[in-house]
Amino acid sequence: MKIKLTPIFLFCLMSTLLSAQTDPAIWNSIAKIEDNKFIASIPDGWKKVNVTDGSGIDYKYDFSGVGVPSVTHDNSPLYANFTIVKMQGNKTDKAWDQAMAEFSNFSDRLTEPGYDHDSTNAAIKSGETGRLLHTRYYRRSKVSNYSKYYMVVYSQKGDQTYLISFNFQYKDTSYDIERSAKFKDYVMAVLAHFEVR
Repeated sequence: MKIKLTPIFLFCLMSTLLSAQTDPAIWNSIAKIEDNKFIASIPDGWKKVNVTDGSGIDYKYDFSGVGVPSVTHDNSPLYANFTIVKMQGNKTDKAWDQAMAEFSNFSDRLTEPGYDHDSTNAAIKSGETGRLLHTRYYRRSKVSNYSKYYMVVYSQKGDQTYLISFNFQYKDTSYDIERSAKFKDYVMAVLAHFEVR
């Protein structure tokens, strides 16, 4: 009897741990990324990452283990980070091309049969609508799978284009971690806390 209950117990334990990781309570304590033209409210547990001059990235944060599991089903680590790139003027096409280039230029990238990327419209907190790009793939040189989301949105108020990206790195050939860890829900929650002024 104990042997039959063990897998069920382990499954319940893993389910509890995963749901605890995706708990919306991470928004109970927030920090702010502030600029003259935008405010992004983020979970307080995110860690700022210093970026080098000339990288083109204005802000970078690591949110591994904050609202997403720190490991996948096979105990491999899951890394997650967030970046903001600002472009003066309406540069939505340029930002979109930059996002596409960030993943399509890898010669060792392997995608699922019949799938490369998808996109949809999405809005930020202040109401501006942009395009949300999603892709997932495996890189042989990194021996890792990736799920990436890019939001391209233009603010007429500040005459500025934003390229907001979310990068998840893990080992899961089924990509089921996207669904079980609710990556897209997390992305949408962050965008719902991003406003231009």
